[in-house]
Amino acid sequence: MWYASLLWSLLTAFTAAVLISAGAWDVRIRHVPDWHWAAVSAAGIACASMIWLGSAPDVSVAAYAVSSAVLAAYMLSEKVPGAVALPLAAAVVAGAYAETGCAALLGPPAAFAAFLCMYVSGLIRGGADAKALMSLSLAFPAYPAISGLPLYWAPSWPASLVLCLPVSVLSLAAMFTAAPMLLLGVCNAFRGTSGRGMFTEFVMPTDKARASFVWTLEDHMGGRVVRTAPSEDPGALDRLEEAGIRTVRATPMVPFVAFIAAGFLATAVLGNPLFALFREKGPGCGRLPDLVRPDTGLAFVNRYKNYWMYIPSSSHGNNHVFENRLTMFSLCLQHEHLSPSRETMSTRYPSLLMTAVPHSGQ
Repeated sequence: MWYASLLWSLLTAFTAAVLISAGAWDVRIRHVPDWHWAAVSAAGIACASMIWLGSAPDVSVAAYAVSSAVLAAYMLSEKVPGAVALPLAAAVVAGAYAETGCAALLGPPAAFAAFLCMYVSGLIRGGADAKALMSLSLAFPAYPAISGLPLYWAPSWPASLVLCLPVSVLSLAAMFTAAPMLLLGVCNAFRGTSGRGMFTEFVMPTDKARASFVWTLEDHMGGRVVRTAPSEDPGALDRLEEAGIRTVRATPMVPFVAFIAAGFLATAVLGNPLFALFREKGPGCGRLPDLVRPDTGLAFVNRYKNYWMYIPSSSHGNNHVFENRLTMFSLCLQHEHLSPSRETMSTRYPSLLMTAVPHSGQ
């Protein structure tokens, strides 16, 4: 479809602008209005649905749109209970998957559920952080297919099943947070502080703590100072000051949405460096994707990566299921007016076995 690349480009640019705005809010006041996540989810669901129309079964497209809309409503509104939204979305996806075998349906709800569990368990502390990742899960059921992007580390199969776009964004955002942690560690070293929490906490005056974006780690209970879990309770500072203590150990509230925005930009433009771990061995390994020798599997992945957006488990409708990945590579080569034998392909790529279907119109 000629307009697919345009839609992916517009969606990526729009999402980047919204995330930059959300990051600015997070840096300024550590609070992000929900309209950011509503905008990303709505734009993503609309664009992805239009992109998939004609290349995936209509039932699959409708199921993706309905299930994602239900999950977005649950994420954004307290009036939509999780006990209703989550089973409903799961039922819609399961029914459509049973009908069409479209594996791409499973990605958005799976990633959404994973980030929800991370938030509930405390692995992701901020509500805005979780909503940012969940909205990306709904808006990008696949990596955007934009000509020339990413520049360096293109997604490859099957690593992209796990390192889907929101997971790549989260991994890069986590890497970026290492910079302020290292800076804090250096500052603590100059102050003569070492040991536990050197890179995550510091001591500051209680009056400054009231006006700063920090979580306190100490309280005064039973006549002594005790260590607590990270807390925003101003009463802890009051009790410390009443006991004559004018300093408190604290940990900074990291504006993680800003790092998520940086992670999204890096993923869209540069790619995820973790994909370099899954390149083929041998000559060309470690080079940029456009410099890799033309007879490696990575070269095929880069050229024909859109073929993996729709991967069913069985044949339905007019979609012809290739028996494995080698057959698909042979077809791609024939498209380039080459005709290698299947034995040659099997010898050259013995580990690249999977079931795959090309997009119609690619």
